[in-house]
Amino acid sequence: MPRRWVIGLIVFCTLLNGAGFVWDIFEPIPLYDEIAHVVTPFVLVAITAEIVYRMGGDDEFFNTPAHAMMTGAAIGLVGAVAWEGVEIVLDLLFPNASIDHALPDTIFDIVLGVIGGVGGAYVADHYLDRLFKRSRTNPHRRQLR
Repeated sequence: MPRRWVIGLIVFCTLLNGAGFVWDIFEPIPLYDEIAHVVTPFVLVAITAEIVYRMGGDDEFFNTPAHAMMTGAAIGLVGAVAWEGVEIVLDLLFPNASIDHALPDTIFDIVLGVIGGVGGAYVADHYLDRLFKRSRTNPHRRQLR
């Protein structure tokens, strides 16, 4: 991914979540919380793929579309569960804040995190396949033109 895309994704995700915290708009604005819970793992997975590539990785986690989406789902799940833990801790530290961590909300947020992770993996896999000029179905075969 071009460096400006990586920086843009990080800035967008930071602004999205920062604005939600600063102005407490996660719950009052319809779908704001849901969008944040999808966009954040999307960005996390896409940037993880970029880091793997830039550090000389051979793309073993994103070598086929199915493997990429399983990796993205796992990253999204771990990130979402960790974030829900952070929300619980923040609610304990700041009881006056309106942080919703009821069980249905928590489960839905985790599902959204997995969806975002899968989406990020799908985009990263397509990008890396083009970058490595390889087949979409067989990572060991070159792309046909």
